[in-house]
Amino acid sequence: MTTDGGAPEFRTRTLCVHRADARGAHAGAPVVAPVVRSTVFHLDDAAYASRRAGRAYESYAYGRETNPTVENVEGRLAALEGAERALVFASGMAALHGVLMATLERGDNVVVAQQVYGGTLSLARALLPRLGVELRVVEFDDENEQRASVDARTRLFLCESISNPLSAVTDLPRIAALVAERSERGLLVVDATLASPVGQRPLALGAHVVLHSATKYLGGHSDLTGGVVAADAELAHLVWTWRTSAGGCMDPDGAALLDRGIKTLALRMRVHTENATRLTRFLAAHPRVVAVHYCGLEGDPSFDRGQRLLDETGGLFSFVVDGGDDAALRVIRSLRLAAEAASLGGVETFASRPVDLSHAYLEPDERARAGIVPGLVRISVGIEDIDDLVADFAQALDAGTESSSARAPR
Repeated sequence: MTTDGGAPEFRTRTLCVHRADARGAHAGAPVVAPVVRSTVFHLDDAAYASRRAGRAYESYAYGRETNPTVENVEGRLAALEGAERALVFASGMAALHGVLMATLERGDNVVVAQQVYGGTLSLARALLPRLGVELRVVEFDDENEQRASVDARTRLFLCESISNPLSAVTDLPRIAALVAERSERGLLVVDATLASPVGQRPLALGAHVVLHSATKYLGGHSDLTGGVVAADAELAHLVWTWRTSAGGCMDPDGAALLDRGIKTLALRMRVHTENATRLTRFLAAHPRVVAVHYCGLEGDPSFDRGQRLLDETGGLFSFVVDGGDDAALRVIRSLRLAAEAASLGGVETFASRPVDLSHAYLEPDERARAGIVPGLVRISVGIEDIDDLVADFAQALDAGTESSSARAPR
């Protein structure tokens, strides 16, 4: 399969393993990209010329600007997202901060969907007023409220492809059309962490910028912290300039771990999705479970939209335990396999209460509006054997009704 220009065009699973610009390598070339830790590089007249022309990113000079190992994984990510350029950051929040700082001007407004990661709202509330930018928080799927909030001063509409932790799927084509209609300068910014590039490519659905916490599915092994911005070349250059000035770049060792993690992304996402589907079906039928939120579960409000807009629904879901937050904590601490831990997207299964972690920053009424109800448990399903996971959740739900003791022995 080739593009019009004759260059090879690969499918997602292949792009996870090979760079899009892969060519026959010379004998002796490494299959795995080397880790280049040097912070300084030899310069020549061509490097000076590119810097004078405002294209410092075209040459290696200083590690805060770019680095061969960093550039390698950025090329892989750009290909996966179908973007002209991708940038990696020290964390997902650093990536979001970079987009905000690189694009916003005094007098702009930013529209944010209520159902986003709590840290996203916290950063927006702390930063935007200092920039003279208005923040408008809207309900996830209220079309009338969204239309009323987007106007000519809207610079960014920020949402998630799959919301954390309720697994609600955003209608990106509709939002993209709304932003294009109402604001000439408007940019749709999509945090696609929970979908990953295997599950969705938001740029193909009308988004202008894609964000990822690379700490999650992209890395996949709970051993790196990082963030990603993917966009067209012009936007990416604005963000790169801010990243260089502010120093939020990823280090070469983190970039190497990320490059390695991406190679198995497609395989892991398939198992995450299969395990989450099986486990949510079990939980939906359990008498102690009040509700299950997963876009891959038949009957979920986002199921049909997920089937239309996602290739994989991923491994993040939540469920409500009868008895409130105390009962939820007893269930979590009765699990033998799932770790009571923050974060998500690793090969291990994690369990937590959003009220303690992802949405602890919010006021109680804000948590209620975001659907963070008493008894809510967030699960990031790993790639363990699904029969072992179902058995573990079954015994934990039974044990959680009887005891508030600490976690059962492993």
